[in-house]
Amino acid sequence: MAFWKKILITIGGMFTALLLMNFVVMPWYVRHNTLVKVPSVVGISFDDAKKQLDDAGLEGLQGDIRYDPSKPIGTVIEQNPPSGQTVKDGRRIYLIISGGEQLYDVPNLVGRTLREAKFMLNQRNLEVQEVEYKQSVQYPAGIVLAQIENAGMKVKKGTKIGVVISEGMETGDIKIPDLTGKNVEEAKKLILANKLTVGKINYQPSTNVALNSVIDQYPKANTMAKENQRIDLFVNREVKKKIIIEGEEDGLKEKEEKLDDTKDKDIEKKDELKKEDKKKEEKTKPTDKKEDTKSKPTDKDKKEDKKDDKKDEKKTVPTPKDKKEGDKKDEGGTKF
Repeated sequence: MAFWKKILITIGGMFTALLLMNFVVMPWYVRHNTLVKVPSVVGISFDDAKKQLDDAGLEGLQGDIRYDPSKPIGTVIEQNPPSGQTVKDGRRIYLIISGGEQLYDVPNLVGRTLREAKFMLNQRNLEVQEVEYKQSVQYPAGIVLAQIENAGMKVKKGTKIGVVISEGMETGDIKIPDLTGKNVEEAKKLILANKLTVGKINYQPSTNVALNSVIDQYPKANTMAKENQRIDLFVNREVKKKIIIEGEEDGLKEKEEKLDDTKDKDIEKKDELKKEDKKKEEKTKPTDKKEDTKSKPTDKDKKEDKKDDKKDEKKTVPTPKDKKEGDKKDEGGTKF
């Protein structure tokens, strides 16, 4: 039984191998060696081109994207291998797809000068369109303060990007007079007569104008200003060490006044100290008199001193009794 089983297994294996060779290996081998003519898929969409290639036994793959404004996005504009060429079955066909018209990112132009904005847009094949001019406190004249197309937006080649340009600070309707060469007082009168305000007066030496005459001014002459706008003056004056600004003269005066106050206070303190010393001297004088009176002997003291002297004399003069007692003592001493 085992022998027959082995025979049956070998027969079954051989039969399956024949089936595989007949229906799988041989058809693949025959088809692999067959040649296929590449169809033309240029001008149609990528999806349609891939279907045609699959039907022809070829494999369609997407290659590069090329911008072409004449072809819609996703259209096959080139294939490799080209159409009409004979290739093996299953060959890969690479397709170049149209990206349509190329779009460019709009840069951020706010805060740039007009010249910088033009340069940035030219690099992206774009152009500047000056829409309008507006007065601005934030941005000086000639700076882009706004743009019509937002930054990051995608636009076509050659698109004009609208920008709003700053005119600088708001100007008034008063024409600033020319003050150079005029005396300071005359310049001040002209400023006030034109409804303007005198600003800082800066003193500096100059040989171009006379002393106390205006060398320069800011804002410049013949420019437009608003009412009560400050006009700063630069005046000729010989200055040895420091340039004194009129606006700071009050501060200097205050400092001088403070110094004078301190001096006055010091003088007052000295006067008070002198008064105190005088008071102390006056207090000490009567005490000295008392001491002097104490030190000088009075008449009573003199009498008492005389009495004491007499008592001492009495004590020192020997009496007759004392003499006798002394003699006795001397006799007794001689006995021994």
